[in-house]
Amino acid sequence: MSKPRIEALILAAGEARRFGRPKQLLPWGPENSILGHLLDTLGATPEIGRVNLVLGAWFAEITRALEKRLAAVEIIPNPNWREGMFNSLTTGLSRIRESGRRPDGIVVLLGDMPFVDAPLLGRICRSCRSADPVPVIAAESGRPAHPYLVKPRHIGEILSLSGESGIRPFIQKHFPGALKVEVAARAGRRDIDTWKGYFHHRPPDSGPVEPPPPESSEGAGGL
Repeated sequence: MSKPRIEALILAAGEARRFGRPKQLLPWGPENSILGHLLDTLGATPEIGRVNLVLGAWFAEITRALEKRLAAVEIIPNPNWREGMFNSLTTGLSRIRESGRRPDGIVVLLGDMPFVDAPLLGRICRSCRSADPVPVIAAESGRPAHPYLVKPRHIGEILSLSGESGIRPFIQKHFPGALKVEVAARAGRRDIDTWKGYFHHRPPDSGPVEPPPPESSEGAGGL
């Protein structure tokens, strides 16, 4: 039996207003960044064959800073990134569908969740069976978490959603019958949304952040 053909779809188009800069490029470990670390994780996951990255705000800054790492990545520009994360999701899924490729599964990841590791991604990918119509969803204490894997057959259903509640209606509908992969406590829910959270969770050997974060940068926003 051949291995499932899996693609990754990273949603990283947000402005991150709380940070006043592309938080995707904040230091994460020695000589790395949040998004760079996620790309390395995907590169260390042999079950994933192609990586798609949706960018919007900070497009030039991110593509310039990660030029070499993005050489093998399918970059999907989203000019409508201000409409929110669900718009980036539908933009990415539409591009994959229009490409004519028919992967067995598409793993959706958020660009500000560097806690998802290669073993977890491998478990999710290996849970995908091409003949099984249900999605694969990470579960934390019996609740949906990130990441999740959808099939090409699900794209039309996701695109038909109003977007007012994001992907939540799809996840809630399919979660009871989905293939579930348990994740460690908070690993599937913890993201980088504030300066406080960033400094608390980032690896201790991360590079310096210059200039220092402005004190007034805790407003609403995020990826």
